[in-house]
Amino acid sequence: MRIKPLIVAGFAAGVVITASGCNLNSTPGPPPTRTPLPSAQPGQPTQPGRTSEPSGSVPEATAAPAPAPAPAPATRTAVADPTAPADTAPPKCVTAQLRLDKGVGGPVGGTWFLRFINSSSRTCVLQGFPGISQTNSPTGEPVGEPAVRDQGPQAPKPAPVTLAPDGAAQFEFISYPKQINECAALRTNTLRVYPPDNTESLWLPWDNLICPSPQRMLVVRAITPM
Repeated sequence: MRIKPLIVAGFAAGVVITASGCNLNSTPGPPPTRTPLPSAQPGQPTQPGRTSEPSGSVPEATAAPAPAPAPAPATRTAVADPTAPADTAPPKCVTAQLRLDKGVGGPVGGTWFLRFINSSSRTCVLQGFPGISQTNSPTGEPVGEPAVRDQGPQAPKPAPVTLAPDGAAQFEFISYPKQINECAALRTNTLRVYPPDNTESLWLPWDNLICPSPQRMLVVRAITPM
């Protein structure tokens, strides 16, 4: 009969199945793993000083660049304050603003107090000594010596005199007629007067005698207020 061989074969198969079942129920150990090297992912910034290689390897970190030196503080330049009040002092008087008046004094020789009158619409300032000479025309050359400045202790000291429109300032002009008898006197018909710090003159009719150079007989004093 063939029953015995079948039993033997079945028993052998059961042993095989039992052995396999034992292997299936046992817990295998974890297989060895490889930790992948980090690589830059799209959309993620890389660390400063590190760059990603295409192969995924990371090179040694490079030194960060030295910080730029701080800029030197800006130098402040002094600038005039636009809110500061401007100098409001009136300007000096110019010849074109003035009129010369004979004022008061002796008819032929002696002392006169001549006047400058501000004939303009602007206030101005006079200071100092006029220049005076006798001539024979409004533009003529001096005849004899021009007037010398009296700066003695009794004479007024130069000081600013402000002339409003139509305002006046005066100055003393002195002639010494007694010298006429001691010289070959010359006759003149004009008195040329230069306001202080001006090169244009004013004039008055002036019929008078004067000694020729180098004799001096004319004196002028500083301008004073009226």
